[in-house]
Order: sequence, then C-alpha cells, then structure tokens
Amino acid sequence: MKKVHLLILGVITVISCNQPPKHDIEINKYVDFLKNKDRPAKDYILDLFKKNDLVILCERYHQENTQYELITDVISDARFIKDVGNIFFETGMRTLNPELNDFVHSENLSENKVEEKLIALQRKSDYFPLWDYYNFYYQNKQIYTINQSLSEDEKINIYATDVAIQQDSINVSQLEDFWNGDIDHRDKLMAEYIIDTFEQIKNSDEKRKKGLVIMNYRHAYNKNFQEPNGEMIYNVGAFLFEKYPNTTANVLINSVIMQDGKWDAAFKVVNIEDSGFDFENSPFGEDHFDMWTFTEHDDKYQDIFTGFAYYKNPEDFELITGVDGLIDSSFIQIYKNRVKLWDQVRGRNTPLEDDAIYEEYGRKNVRPLENIDSISSLVNRWLK
Repeated sequence: MKKVHLLILGVITVISCNQPPKHDIEINKYVDFLKNKDRPAKDYILDLFKKNDLVILCERYHQENTQYELITDVISDARFIKDVGNIFFETGMRTLNPELNDFVHSENLSENKVEEKLIALQRKSDYFPLWDYYNFYYQNKQIYTINQSLSEDEKINIYATDVAIQQDSINVSQLEDFWNGDIDHRDKLMAEYIIDTFEQIKNSDEKRKKGLVIMNYRHAYNKNFQEPNGEMIYNVGAFLFEKYPNTTANVLINSVIMQDGKWDAAFKVVNIEDSGFDFENSPFGEDHFDMWTFTEHDDKYQDIFTGFAYYKNPEDFELITGVDGLIDSSFIQIYKNRVKLWDQVRGRNTPLEDDAIYEEYGRKNVRPLENIDSISSLVNRWLK
C-alpha cells in the first residue's frame, strides 16, 4: 500500500510540475496566442527576407548583450550567408569603412592580432570620446570568426553607418559645428548612407542584394510614427520605409516592461523564451504602443513594427560595458584629451581619474539589469 501511495504521489507531482503557472485573466489573450507560436526568433527574422530586401532590427539598450547572441544566430545561419550577407550597424562611424570590412574579411590572423585590430577599431568607432559598450567588440569578433570558414564571395559584409568626425584632429570650433549641425540630422544622414551603400550593392555584381539593419530604439520605427500634429518623425526606419515601401520590414526585439509586464508574464506561462511572429493579427500588435511615452499618440505596436522577436526574459539580460585592454598607457591620454575637448563644447567638467577610467572602460564588466527586482515584481504580479 505504501508503494501505491508513493506512486500516486509521484504521478501527482509530475502532473503538477507540467502544469503552466496560474495567471491573471488579463493575460489570457496573449497566452492563448502564444500556445501555437513556437517558431524561433531567428527563423522568423530570416523568413522575412523571403519577401523583403531590408529587415530592420530594433535593438534593446546597446549594452545588453544577449540580444547579440540572437543576432549571431541569425547571421551565422546558412540562409543568411547565402541570401543576405550584408549588415548595417548604427554603432560605428562610417569612416571606419572600408577598414572594418577589410578586418572581418581577413584570414588566419593570430589571436593577438585579432585583439589588436578589435581594440583599435573600438577606440575610433564613436564621435564621443569612447564607445565603451561591449557590443561593438563582440559583433565584430563574431563576424570575423564566422567569416573564417567562408569563401570570399560568401563572407559577411559589415557597414558602420553613424555620422563621423576626425576624432583626434578636430578643434573646438569644428566640434561645436558638428554638435549643432550633423547631430541634429543624424537619422537623415545615417539613412542616406544606408540607401547610397545599398544602391551600390544592388547595382553591383554582388549576388546578395539584401541587408540586415540594426538600429536602436526610435531609429528603427517606421514612417507611421508621427508628431501629435501629424508630421512624420524621420527616423532611419522611416526613411528606409519611404525609399523601399514594399520591401522593408522592421522587428522589435523584446525589451524591459512592455505593457506593464503582461507580455513577459505570458511568455513565462507558456515557457517560451525564443519566438518570433508578425504583430498584425496578434493581441500584442493590438496593444497601445507604450514604448514611446514622450508625446500623446494612438499608435498600436502593429502600426510601428512588422513583427516581434522575443529572446530571453529580462531576468536573463546581461549589460556589458568595457573591454579588456580598451584602456592602456598608450591610449589613456588620448582619451582624456577627447573628453576635455567635448567638455568645452558641452560645458562640462568630467572627472578624469586614471583608476576610475581603467575600472570602467579598460576591462569587461558584466551585470544584470539594475532594477531587476522591481521588474520581476511587475511581471510576477500577473502570475498567481
């Protein structure tokens, strides 16, 4: 009899463990929709290229690095290598081209030489004194690594698109002109660069005439995103959709606290951490576009984005800043000179203590979201 009781208890335990978490009825519509949505985000993104030439990914915070694991999965896939092959990044001044592409196309470099090139590229990648987020280093190293096993015509091409300055020769007057000029038209200039480069690709002998565009936040919004008075807000995405209206798609990568945590809660209920789907004809797409809170609007997610890629929940996000070796004795004074120049333009007085600079930028620092406990509480309140 004791064995029977133990057997029954074991069965009950297994059944209980396999039951989804109980949840608030307010997230039923998301849960019901997700039960049949197990296509990985990577496959969803790649499938969009079947009918689109450009696919824009809206990234999370630049320093959140797990999203770059997803991007690496996408660009290392044989379908991407065969049919797409071109990547446009917001991160990186365009003056890095073609040096950046030459690096990721190079072969059989020693490990020390690879690190040397990655550090050199990062040090001159941004118009601000230093790009200290790990994503730039990571993405370039991943593309270089992927390309090592590919023939020359298969290798992935990478294009940095941001506005540029001559970082270490510019004077205060020129920097002021830049700060009050090109920065105000940054989206337009980035979009024009992408369009010009993409047109060159389309008119070349290159067999792959498609591109993945990676932009942060509003830069990825389409042209439906407007001012309260109806005027279009010209983000990079808006320009691209206007130029290529029938062959452009944009995908939002899940970020933090969407719809007061309801979306993350729904994904927890169905135990999915990797999924992609169109916003249209989904309860997610019908929700108010709460990603933008600075002006009043009636937009829904399906109005601004083609689709959604959910990859890991916020509890697993990793913020990574700094790169091992980014700051050393040969570069620290160059960095300080850049900061002092920018301080003159922006009316600041930035502390420049060596130990703090090495600690913050000269080594890889990994941490979770700072407010992860409050984020988890918002999500878990929909689970009971």
